[in-house]
Amino acid sequence: MAGSPIFPPKAALASACAVYLACGMPLAAQIQGTVVNGTTGGPAAGTTLTLSSFLGGMRPVEETVSAPDGRFEFFKKLPPVSSQQPFAGAIRAEFDGIGYTEILRAESLGENVRITVYSATAADLPAPSARVMILEPDAGQLRVHDGYQFFNSSSPPVTYSSEAGTLLFHLPPAAGGQVDVSGIGPARMPLRSTALPAGEPGLYRVDFPLKPGENRIDVSYTVPYESGTEFPVRSAYPGSMTRVGAPEGVEVSGPDITSLGQEPTTKASIYVLPDTPEVLLTIRGTGQMASPSATGQSDIHIAAAPIASELPWLAVLSVLILGLGFFHLLNTTLQRRDRASRQQRG
Repeated sequence: MAGSPIFPPKAALASACAVYLACGMPLAAQIQGTVVNGTTGGPAAGTTLTLSSFLGGMRPVEETVSAPDGRFEFFKKLPPVSSQQPFAGAIRAEFDGIGYTEILRAESLGENVRITVYSATAADLPAPSARVMILEPDAGQLRVHDGYQFFNSSSPPVTYSSEAGTLLFHLPPAAGGQVDVSGIGPARMPLRSTALPAGEPGLYRVDFPLKPGENRIDVSYTVPYESGTEFPVRSAYPGSMTRVGAPEGVEVSGPDITSLGQEPTTKASIYVLPDTPEVLLTIRGTGQMASPSATGQSDIHIAAAPIASELPWLAVLSVLILGLGFFHLLNTTLQRRDRASRQQRG
């Protein structure tokens, strides 16, 4: 027809583009990557992945499932990072009933994200490699922070998990069954866990997954206290060593316990208990463990994720863990002493 335009009007073109998009034009992925099974070395197909934003707390924004080759894509954008919050968000991968979290930094958003998961097993569960108990007696109550360290050096690497418990511990009757449990895996993310009765009176179990690398399970509770109280320390792992830390001003005594003197930074008194099933301690005095800020040592801290101080949703967990703030410091000090002692004997 004479006078007909060769190209359609702009409005018609825009409408056509909108229809084309609505009919299935693929969107550009904002975040993409691969899930790998670290036990087999192959792709982890069918893994459920959840993308979460840290804006306003831990808020899920999108979910997907990994393809047969392990690849995945997320299409929604995360809020921009800032100096106050340098982390864009996190991806949680659920595999064999266990969650694995990958923290997303600003510089990693444009790259392929690699998430490693592991096959789970309940066989050959490792015993704790170290136990540190911190006693903080105050007016009328004794706060007990009991930390168990595990090293999962399995080969090929697997994650240990068992309904019978990856940790067994004894809870004194005076605690009334009230106990707080948290765990920290290799990703250094503090997570709440649960203690359940394990059959024997006073024995409890915690099924916190022990992933390849360093893990820790922390148990906290309170019992009534007055100076001179006798406090039983029981071990579910015969032959393992238990170390006890007490604040300055608190005296701990008992049969066959060894005093290592004071830790110079926190002024905590350190003791090694005999490797018997139960030790009856006598505690006198009151005191609280010195915090890192009080000692002026910025490098003495719990080895938790850096986001612990940034995210409101981790605040409660951080409070539970602060009582064990010098766990690694104490362990490191003792390990150095052990090495020095062995070198002297050699």
